[in-house]
Amino acid sequence: MDKFVNFISNSRFLAVCKISLGAVFVLASLGKIIDPHTFASDVYSYAILPEALVPLFAATIPWMEFSAGLLLMLDIKAQSCALIINAMLVMFIAAILVALASGVEIACGCFDLLFPDEEVGWKTIVRDIIMLIPGVIIMIYDKNDIGLYGLRRKRR
Repeated sequence: MDKFVNFISNSRFLAVCKISLGAVFVLASLGKIIDPHTFASDVYSYAILPEALVPLFAATIPWMEFSAGLLLMLDIKAQSCALIINAMLVMFIAAILVALASGVEIACGCFDLLFPDEEVGWKTIVRDIIMLIPGVIIMIYDKNDIGLYGLRRKRR
């Protein structure tokens, strides 16, 4: 077990986790930022939020994904960014589960830039759970006092 903990707490492994998870969220945000109307339509189709909140949600979530992803890639407040990303992933998983339970086939709205016709399903839930793993690892093991991969010290 010590070898496993040493491996996942290694600064190089943590850097790979931060860069890859951050890149996924930046990439996921781009399609939503470029075409906010399609994303808003996708959010409406989930029928979870009150209609009045959908435009606000659709306008803020992509920028939260972009900001948290970019800052995570740059190793700026990595644990906080991982917490935000993990919270969004849990929210996405819950929304997908509600959609699956209702039996409605809807567009995911996840990676509109790459997969505009992707529908929600168990594959989407598994993918989101897999993305939770590096986020949790970052939250638990990124305890170093250095930010920006050693270029500056974190303030205490």
